[in-house]
Amino acid sequence: MIQTKDLVKTFKDGEAETKVLKGIDFRAENGEFIVIMGRSGSGKSTFLYQMSLLDEPTSGQIKINGKDTHDMKPEEKILFRLTNCGYVFQDYALLPELTAVENVVLPLLMQNIDKKKAYAIAKEALTKVGLAHRFDNIPSHMSGGEQQRTSIARAIAHKPKILFADEPTANLDNESSKAVIDIFKDLHKDGQTIIMVTHEEQYADMAQKIIRLDDGKIISETVNKKK
Repeated sequence: MIQTKDLVKTFKDGEAETKVLKGIDFRAENGEFIVIMGRSGSGKSTFLYQMSLLDEPTSGQIKINGKDTHDMKPEEKILFRLTNCGYVFQDYALLPELTAVENVVLPLLMQNIDKKKAYAIAKEALTKVGLAHRFDNIPSHMSGGEQQRTSIARAIAHKPKILFADEPTANLDNESSKAVIDIFKDLHKDGQTIIMVTHEEQYADMAQKIIRLDDGKIISETVNKKK
C-alpha cells in the first residue's frame, strides 16, 4: 500500500541545515494498523507528513498503491490526497464557522460529489463515530473529543485507502481518547489501513506493527503477534 526508500528530509534556516529524516525505508501493507512511536524530536510527525504527501521530502522515494509520487505534478498530488488519503490531526483542523456536517461534507464537494449525496455520506460518517446528534453544531459548541470524532468522520467519509493520524489523542482526556481509539479499532476491523503517530505507549498494543524512530531513523520494527 505504501513504501518509502531512503527517505530524507532536511530543513533549512538561512545557511543552517537540520536533517530530520536520515534515510528511512518503510513498508505498509494493505489493511495494516501501524503505530509510529518515538521521543519528541525523533522525526515521527515529519515522517508521517512526507509519506502522506503533505510535505515534500528532500530526497528518496515514496510509492502509494504502486504509484511513484515523485512523478506526480502538484495538482496531481492534491487530487491524489483528496481521493486516496484521510487525515486526522491533534488540533482537529476544523473550520470554526462551519457545522459538523458542513466540515465533513466540504472535501466531498471538492471531489465533485453531488451535494445531496455528499450530505448523506457526511451524515452517515458522523453517525458512525457517534455524532448523529451533532450534525448542526459548530466546533466551539462541541467538546474536544467530539471535535476529534468530527475530524475522523471527515477523514473517512470518502473511504480513503490510507488513514493517517498524527497524535489524534494528544489534546484529549482519557475518556475521549478511548472513544477515538475505539473508532480506530473498528475501522481497522473493517479493513482500513491506518498509520498513526503517537507518544502514548498504551496504544502500541492495539497495532499490528510498531515502528520506533530515534534521531531520524527507524531503530526497531515490531510485529504484534496478538493481531
